[in-house]
Amino acid sequence: MIDFMYMKEPKKSLQELILNTLSQSKARKKKEIIKDIEVILEKYEEDERKTKPKYTIARTLKKMVDDEMIDEHETERSSFLSLTSSGRQKLRNIKLNSQHHLVSTTWDGYWRVIIVDIPESRKKDQDAVRYLLKKAQFVQIKNSIWITPYPMEHMMINIKHDMNLEEDILVLVTNKLDPVTEQLMMEKFSEAQKKDD
Repeated sequence: MIDFMYMKEPKKSLQELILNTLSQSKARKKKEIIKDIEVILEKYEEDERKTKPKYTIARTLKKMVDDEMIDEHETERSSFLSLTSSGRQKLRNIKLNSQHHLVSTTWDGYWRVIIVDIPESRKKDQDAVRYLLKKAQFVQIKNSIWITPYPMEHMMINIKHDMNLEEDILVLVTNKLDPVTEQLMMEKFSEAQKKDD
């Protein structure tokens, strides 16, 4: 039996650490974020860095603000940071690319069906949603219909909220399909999985 308490955590990028830290609240003081990340780096990177962590973190934060992943709000007393929708999307991408994301890969008998109808005027959003669906192992069965047996409905609900696509993406979870349709879905999903392997 594996003792998960003593397994070493995979090394995370500085950007991922910042995004994870900011995702836990609406906004945080910049000084607090830098201090928290410094503590994490000291814990996992025993003097591997030649530059001081505070400088590296501040530089990374500036780049993330410039790249519009996080917003910086200045007040008279301090500076606050918050995630943008682009930052939340980046964090989701990082988690989906991770070998360690905690989504069950056994079928619970329910199909997750996503119906996407994003207007052509939002081409960037169309491409982003298509990319995320593929990364989350959804299979496209029609032009705007995607399926998966994996429990990814919460992710899609968050995506449609974050991207302001509430009326353009429908999320359905069902175990009630006619036998022919269910067989067709199983075949399509199996074919797609074989292509990826």
